[in-house]
Amino acid sequence: MTTPGIADQLVRRRRRLASMLALPVVLTVLGLCAVELARALRPDLPLFATPFVYSLADAIESDDVDSAVQFIRAGQDPNGLITVRHAVLTDGQSVLVSPLLWAVAMQRPRSVLMLLGFGARMDHRVNSRAVCLAEAIGNQEIASLLRRYPPQPTPAPEPCGTLQPGVAPLLALGSAVE
Repeated sequence: MTTPGIADQLVRRRRRLASMLALPVVLTVLGLCAVELARALRPDLPLFATPFVYSLADAIESDDVDSAVQFIRAGQDPNGLITVRHAVLTDGQSVLVSPLLWAVAMQRPRSVLMLLGFGARMDHRVNSRAVCLAEAIGNQEIASLLRRYPPQPTPAPEPCGTLQPGVAPLLALGSAVE
C-alpha cells in the first residue's frame, strides 16, 4: 500500500504531464482557429490566395514572376509597350511604358531579372532610360543590376540628368517612355 503523500505526488505528476502534452495541441488549435477566422474575414489576402493577374503589368506590379513568365511565353513582347496606371508613378494617368521600365518603377528586382532573361534589351529605345529611372527613384540595387547586363555592343551611355521635381517619375521621362 502506498502512503497518501506518494499517491498525491503521482497524481500531480500525471496532471502536470497531461497538461504539458495538451498545451501544444491547444495552442495549435487556437492558432488554426485564428488563421481560419482571418481567412473568413479577409479571403482576398495574399496569404490565402494568389491574386489573379489580368496583364503583364499586373504581374509585375504584384511581383508575380511566374504569371509574368506565362504572359511572355504566350507571346507578350518583353520590349513592347504596356499600359500602366499608378497614383504616384504616373499621377493616375494611363501611360505606355516598357515592361522593364515598369519593373524598375515598381522596384521589383526579380521581375527586372526575369525580363532581362527573356529578352528585354537595354539598347532598345524604350528601355534606354531604365538605369536613369532606377537612380532617380533611389534604387541603387536595380541600377547596378541593369549596368551588369549591357547590350552587345555597348553604346555610349546617355546622360541621365535629373527628373523634374513634383512630376510623376514615369511622366518625367518624357519621350523615352512614349
